[in-house]
Amino acid sequence: MLITSSWAIDFVIFFITISYLVIKFYARNNDFFKKRGVKYVKPKPIVGNVGRVMLLQENTGNILKEIYDSTDAPYYGMFFFHVPYLVLKSPQLIKEVLVKEFGHFMNRTWAQAKHDEIQKNMMFFQHGEEWKLTRAKVSPVFTSGKLKGMFYILKDNGELLVDFLRKNADNVDLEKMTMRYVLNGISRCFFGINPHCLEDGVKSEFLDIIQEGSRPSTLDALRMFCFLYHHKMVDFFKLNMFNKKMVDYCANTFNDVLKTREEARRSNNMRVNDMADIIIDLKYDEEFNKNFDFGGDKVLAQPFMFLLAGNGTTTMSLTFTLYELCINPDVQSKLRDAINEMIDDYGGITYEGLMDKKYSYIDMVLAETHRMYPAIFYLDRTCTSDFQLPGTDYVVRKGEKIIIPTWALHYDEKYFPDPYKFNPERFLKRVNEDGFYYVPFGEGPRECIGNRFALLNLKVALSSIIPNFSVEKTPQTPARMKLDPVGLSAIPKGRLIVDFKPLT
Repeated sequence: MLITSSWAIDFVIFFITISYLVIKFYARNNDFFKKRGVKYVKPKPIVGNVGRVMLLQENTGNILKEIYDSTDAPYYGMFFFHVPYLVLKSPQLIKEVLVKEFGHFMNRTWAQAKHDEIQKNMMFFQHGEEWKLTRAKVSPVFTSGKLKGMFYILKDNGELLVDFLRKNADNVDLEKMTMRYVLNGISRCFFGINPHCLEDGVKSEFLDIIQEGSRPSTLDALRMFCFLYHHKMVDFFKLNMFNKKMVDYCANTFNDVLKTREEARRSNNMRVNDMADIIIDLKYDEEFNKNFDFGGDKVLAQPFMFLLAGNGTTTMSLTFTLYELCINPDVQSKLRDAINEMIDDYGGITYEGLMDKKYSYIDMVLAETHRMYPAIFYLDRTCTSDFQLPGTDYVVRKGEKIIIPTWALHYDEKYFPDPYKFNPERFLKRVNEDGFYYVPFGEGPRECIGNRFALLNLKVALSSIIPNFSVEKTPQTPARMKLDPVGLSAIPKGRLIVDFKPLT
């Protein structure tokens, strides 16, 4: 039914009305911080303070840093679309939220995808008691004893990597090469799967599937934004964060592993005490299942999370480390000396040698990589009960969202002078002695559960590569790192090509 005698005029009226309602909807929280007396960045219609992120002009980390640098306030407000976030700049307040008052800030801000049994049951997305119980049950996989027991697999994986590089030393795509190493190690250590990623000339279907789903596309980024800032869209459109082909392939693979392990346990009581065995234990744990049903696809949630999170973050860490060593040959030479000294003292690459603080330069190099390229641009938390920020009049209300701007903190000259220089020596001094400003893995009870395994895996890789090869620039190697604006973590824009010149 026409409002006027012209359909064209009616269309214009309809368009203007809808536009007005959309803008009004997105502007409903614009005075959130003003009413509460908090400094904030005035949001733009619909996009809030992240318009350039949506236009793929800038990554989220640099947007957060620009805002961070514009104020001296210990906390301030900003908007991701229509959603207000309280950003903590004070290291002392960050420590309060992540550790001392963790009970008020236990949950992350991500949507749980209630329609997807695998994703909603991943520990990363879980809330409250469900997260707490899952974490307690899974944590034994990452004890020092378990890591030491896995070390022989990682060492063998390092030797396979050296063999692979001897046959493929020129014009190496760092990201593709490091993913081969990382995926091979994680699969063998946690699931007893050998995906043959480092066997030259052998096609690995497992590697192909994971590589296909690992790089976020623009569409992936939009879905990710919905999981963070538009939860109702996730439920309404039944959105999934992960590539369906990859999810289905991994689900079938993990189901086969679990079935084989259960049969082996029944027939000869065999245990490996890896992730697969922990998951089987949970499946039959009466106390755990009394509170949370662990049947069906839910059993696949934790293996899938550890594979994806561990593979993606560790691959990027090793990629960035090797790139920085390539363009900083003095650091590479010093690292080689430290590793060779360790190998001479311990008679090879050993768990004890890598844990020995005498050779801390390896740790310092990795710490600097994680400062410059943290796994995620910011940490997020949702307040679960009202809490007054210590030393302030501000009360964080239940449901309010918090951001800790990791990227901005790591590039703050007050804590890290000359922050754009790759300088491992800066970690000769202890960090975080008075509050938290270095948080590459998070901190407190909800810090990354696999960070110790990831660091060990990275140390083995460097200790295998650096004594045997010089990582050298090619005409294609960028002189300066450029990051892809897509996603919430540091990802190189374009390929990082280097040569591995044999030394032995």
